[in-house]
Amino acid sequence: MSASLGRVTARLAEPVERVSSELIDLINNNINPPTPVEADDVYVRAMYVVSDEVNSFGGRFPSEEHSRLVALLVDSPVMIGHRKDKLPIARNFHARTVDREGRRWIKSYFYWLKSARGADDLLENIDGGIYKECSIGFTFLFPECSICSKDIRTCEHEPLAEYEINGKTVKCHFNYRRIERVLETSLVYRGAVNDTAVSKDLSSKHNRHEENRAGSEDIVELRDLKSLDPNSQYLVTPFYDGLLVQIRFENGKPSLRRLNGEPLDPQVTNRFDWNSLSEIIHETDLYGLLVPYRGRERLSLSELNKLLDNRRSPISRLELKLIPSDNTDPMSITGGGRRDCVRVLKSRLVRADQVDQVAPGLMTRRGVRIWKADELPPVSAGYRYRLSEKNQKQGEYRIICNPSGEIGRDNIQFVLFSNGEQHRFQIRQGNLTRLLKGVKFVADELPATDDKLIRQISQHSGRVIEMNRPHGGFVMRLDGPLQGWFALRKIRLGGKERYLFYRRGNH
Repeated sequence: MSASLGRVTARLAEPVERVSSELIDLINNNINPPTPVEADDVYVRAMYVVSDEVNSFGGRFPSEEHSRLVALLVDSPVMIGHRKDKLPIARNFHARTVDREGRRWIKSYFYWLKSARGADDLLENIDGGIYKECSIGFTFLFPECSICSKDIRTCEHEPLAEYEINGKTVKCHFNYRRIERVLETSLVYRGAVNDTAVSKDLSSKHNRHEENRAGSEDIVELRDLKSLDPNSQYLVTPFYDGLLVQIRFENGKPSLRRLNGEPLDPQVTNRFDWNSLSEIIHETDLYGLLVPYRGRERLSLSELNKLLDNRRSPISRLELKLIPSDNTDPMSITGGGRRDCVRVLKSRLVRADQVDQVAPGLMTRRGVRIWKADELPPVSAGYRYRLSEKNQKQGEYRIICNPSGEIGRDNIQFVLFSNGEQHRFQIRQGNLTRLLKGVKFVADELPATDDKLIRQISQHSGRVIEMNRPHGGFVMRLDGPLQGWFALRKIRLGGKERYLFYRRGNH
């Protein structure tokens, strides 16, 4: 018997990495390159770029801002060391929030072409641990002090300084609020946030078990309103990151359940004062959103699920926000402040083509939540919708102070630009600090003047998000140095038509 021995060939290199079809679809859909890419054309890696931890500058991205960052990261460039004198080395095409080592992170996915010069060197430096930290460049409008919630640029507190608050030592930081734009992400030698990383882990879906438990897997993101039925009505409410629950009453005793029927721990149900709601809640099932808070800061579903699983969580209170129905009174409230409480969601019932009109008065930073009216009570988490920047802005305003430019001093003019018109008002003995505290001021309307000049001499400006004109006056929701609802109401004083300028509650 003869045997034939042949040569054995062995390759010790790792097999060629192939990018998944899901990631390729995300690149082609989100970036829309002139020539669609295929799996063999690109390298893909991911970076853990932002967490909810205070960074080395004293700034923090609170968890409720993460969804905004996720949206803004898509189609932003990847640079080296934040250098603007060189072209990008890659591009971010997808981002999501993840839990990593007990913290909430944003994970951003980026790609570059294999055919590009230096493409293999970049891959080797990332996978070899040379390029292992990252950072983000962005613009934002409001640094919110963690102690007093004011603009930390003007309040008495300093980032990373320690203060005695209610007998406890508290380190001050500021929250990044009203994030405008992500300029780029960068590979850097040291990130401002601890434990940033660049990763080969390209799993692009949330943990399905966590999604099912959160009740969030069926939220539909609406980029526009074309997919809504124009002949149907929709319930529009503020969007809160919360757990959709059913409130079931059996023999007058309430219990909270997930939509799949799984009951929550009775200790969660017992946190709320149901006795004070006996007159507005009848023996029927209700639905609502269970929303977690740490003080005044809304937290994420992930943190809520930790609490519900009896794990350590920073949650200090809960709000149960009831979805309006025939059995709820929209003015009802129980509890409040720092206590657990039950509230009825603000809402409007409108046609699909009216959503853009009512959304500015309802939206949170994450937009509005929409349910089809004939599908209530809800069997899903509904739609999430954000107005475009164009639709959010109905005008702008300018504030002209005294020559020193100090916003709290007298001699103030308020100039409103809307629908191609200019309305200019002199605020008598004006003081914006007192205005923000609710003090009312008399205002005289002045003749319109050169728009270009107004824009040159004004020290402060902001957006008019929503405006109504009752009885010839103005009721405005403003963003910028004046935030919230303000009114210019017509009055007659000293035989002359004037205005009363003041801050008011939600319109």
